[in-house]
Amino acid sequence: MKLAQDYAELIAVKAVEYMAQNLETLGGFLAHAGVGPEELKTAISSPEFLAGVLDYMMMDEPTLIDFAKTMDLSPQDIVKARLCFPGSEGELIC
Repeated sequence: MKLAQDYAELIAVKAVEYMAQNLETLGGFLAHAGVGPEELKTAISSPEFLAGVLDYMMMDEPTLIDFAKTMDLSPQDIVKARLCFPGSEGELIC
């Protein structure tokens, strides 16, 4: 299911872009992830980093809901995308 994995990666990258529009949110995420702004460009290619992006977003329901709306998705779609990455608590679905 390569298409589903690619779509999950797109959602996670778009989540980073979404957070970048609010420096406070992005700063909170980078501090949580232990990544500096200068490392972001490299880190974004890591599946584990992208998983962390979605994990962080799912910890803040208002942010999750707003991001889902901007992507024309349901919050559950974001959760399903998270299941395409290593370290998910459920089965990998992709």
